[in-house]
Amino acid sequence: MSLRTSRWLSIVAATAVAACVTACGESPSAGGDDVGGLPAGARFLTDDPACTAPRCFELDVPVPEGVAITDNRVRVLVPADYPTSGQRYPLLYLLHDAPGDYTTWTRRGNAQEFLKDLDVIAIMPDGGGGNSGWYTNWHSGEFQWETYHLDVMMPYVENQLRVLGDGHRAVAGPSMGGHGSMYYSALRPGLFQAAGGISGAVDFLVLDRGSATVAALLGMPSGPVWGDPVTNFPMWQAHDPGTHIDGLAGMKIYLSSGNGLPGGPHEQLGSPELYAIEPLLYVMNLSFAAALTNAGVEHETLFYGPGFHDWPYYRDAFAWMLPKLMAAIAP
Repeated sequence: MSLRTSRWLSIVAATAVAACVTACGESPSAGGDDVGGLPAGARFLTDDPACTAPRCFELDVPVPEGVAITDNRVRVLVPADYPTSGQRYPLLYLLHDAPGDYTTWTRRGNAQEFLKDLDVIAIMPDGGGGNSGWYTNWHSGEFQWETYHLDVMMPYVENQLRVLGDGHRAVAGPSMGGHGSMYYSALRPGLFQAAGGISGAVDFLVLDRGSATVAALLGMPSGPVWGDPVTNFPMWQAHDPGTHIDGLAGMKIYLSSGNGLPGGPHEQLGSPELYAIEPLLYVMNLSFAAALTNAGVEHETLFYGPGFHDWPYYRDAFAWMLPKLMAAIAP
């Protein structure tokens, strides 16, 4: 599987880059062809204290014709000694929630602080540009997030950086990002060694069409993404991580969720909307964990009780999850 995945990434990277040379008007540099140890295309920010040079920078991913997304910028965090070490590092893909964008993990998730002493490269792509992309190719044909992330962005970015590659990738995210982490892992077995879901939408079909309908009414995801959950139920089945547990065999899975009740350490009783969605996600995660147990997939859970659906609790869960993800991808 490792050799097959490696060949897949090499082939797709070459294809995506070649397709974009004409469309994008530039030829991306190969890994190792960098400036000061960093990729030649690295763009440093001067107005974002949550993403400071030289550890944090942005890259523009060339996007082939026929792949529609909202933003091709990717934010990258590297170890402090990356420019001079000459080493290759494991990879941690961080997928954002909805609404969010490629800056969310540094702005709200404190990613730069969390990773400051770790030998890992974090990749933070866009998944909707402030809207809900749901890490999928849309039923309406409007966006192709799945194709972009797995077949364009990942090979391109990994070709620009000194990475360990196969056997050393993890992916994690909250809410919509938790769905993406589990869905991508199940869709491409062997691509990631570990995945983390924080209050993630990981089992839309826990109550069959009933829970799918409730999710659709709440806008997760909306009609153009997978279509109506009754008339287009096969599309929902195809993209539901809980329906594809077998694809996670051999991985390490980490799940976290609150139950949506008040009383947690970050209480915000003036924001009832933050509590409304967490109970459904809690049920999804309980069901998903049970399915992992039945399938013999190694996993750990942190069901912390009272708490709402937003970054104060996401950050707490990520602090619990991060050392476990790092252990799974360490060289």
